[in-house]
Amino acid sequence: MVRLTEWAVESQKKGQLEQIVDPNLLVKIRPESLRKFGETTVKCLAGSGLDRPSMSDVLWNLEYALHLQEPVIPDYPEEDSSFPIRELLPLINDFTDVDASSNVAQVGTSNLDDISSDELISPR
Repeated sequence: MVRLTEWAVESQKKGQLEQIVDPNLLVKIRPESLRKFGETTVKCLAGSGLDRPSMSDVLWNLEYALHLQEPVIPDYPEEDSSFPIRELLPLINDFTDVDASSNVAQVGTSNLDDISSDELISPR
């Protein structure tokens, strides 16, 4: 019977730590971060207390592993974004009125020629 700790240590020593990580997490972990986390884990599992790192060293190593990971974490905008979508709807409606055979230059100039300066400042 193989203990979980022995399996983790052996995987780390062989450079195969990614084989024991959940596949759903593996695609989100940077290899450098996983490697540092694995090294820290192996040090914490040392047989002798004298060979184990201090808690401050463990904390530093885990923070460093997190630092290595941070660039991968995507910065998703809030779902309830306050982007003014309603303000874009009139622009979208203008494009639906354009004949598909018109080119961009014709569409751009024909719309601008019909707009007064008052409409630019205070759109309908």
